[in-house]
Amino acid sequence: MKTTFISTTTLWNSPRSTLDKLQSELVKANKEVVTGRHMDVGLALGRKTGKSLSLRQERSTLDTLTDSNATATLRLKSTSAALDQVRTVADNFKDTLIALNVGSQDMPLIVSQAKAGLNKLISTLNESNGGQYLFGGVNSKAQPLNEYVPGPKAAIDAAFLGFFGFSQSDPGVADITPGEMQAFLDGPFAEMFADDWQGTWSHASEQNIQSLISPTERVKTSATADEAGFRKLAMGYTMIIDLGAAGLNDETRSSLLNRAIGTLGEAVSDVTEIQADLGTAQQKIDRANERMSLQKTFLDERITNYEAVDPAEAKVRVDQISTQIQVSYSLTAQINQLSLIKFL
Repeated sequence: MKTTFISTTTLWNSPRSTLDKLQSELVKANKEVVTGRHMDVGLALGRKTGKSLSLRQERSTLDTLTDSNATATLRLKSTSAALDQVRTVADNFKDTLIALNVGSQDMPLIVSQAKAGLNKLISTLNESNGGQYLFGGVNSKAQPLNEYVPGPKAAIDAAFLGFFGFSQSDPGVADITPGEMQAFLDGPFAEMFADDWQGTWSHASEQNIQSLISPTERVKTSATADEAGFRKLAMGYTMIIDLGAAGLNDETRSSLLNRAIGTLGEAVSDVTEIQADLGTAQQKIDRANERMSLQKTFLDERITNYEAVDPAEAKVRVDQISTQIQVSYSLTAQINQLSLIKFL
């Protein structure tokens, strides 16, 4: 038969030995009361933990898409506001050309307005937001359009000289016939806004930004400076600015101005279509956000079903552990008072 000795120290340490464990359990229980979720989900759910993690990953994906949709919405609104400015300036200039019976004496004012319109077009299409150019397409780090001088202007001057054999300021401009001017507009001049647009005018990408707005849907959420509408706007302005309009005879000047009016009218319609497409994209984003909001609510409910604790049970557990800790302190204090000296 084996006996063991029970010392006062052993009695003192007995209640205290479980105190650290009780305090740790109290921290866990308090956190469960506050969060309403198991402190250790893996331990509580066991083999069902994978399902819970899968639901949380799906929820996180929806949060990421919602955040990216906010960025796309900001880009769409900024782009649409910029297009409003471009379209309004072009529309007003077109109306001015239609209303005036433009003679050579009026051309300096008209040319000045055309230059202002072209400068506004270039500066607007070169706007940036958050370090990215709105109209750069997928090439959002590069400035979309070159300044008119010296880039595109030099190319137009060279094309005019090559076609007619003299510059826009030469007196020979007065001898240009409407047919010759139309041939130039349809030939070398038009080419600068077609295949020669890239490099001469633009460094933007022809490909727009495509945004994933829901787990299954992508939409175009930008406009690029290479859109046909912007090329036509630049074409309409430069017809007035740099084709020697002031020196042309009345018939050729009238033909040129009518061509500019038609080109600007087509451009305004094209810009309006771009805005409509962006508006459609915004509607799709709004609907996607609504659907994802409902999905997130549904996922939250399923996650809660897996991970939630019973609040009443958690509170009872906190109270029980707190009581045990208080009892442990009380026993330790009582045992601490035990001494043989008191009995001698």
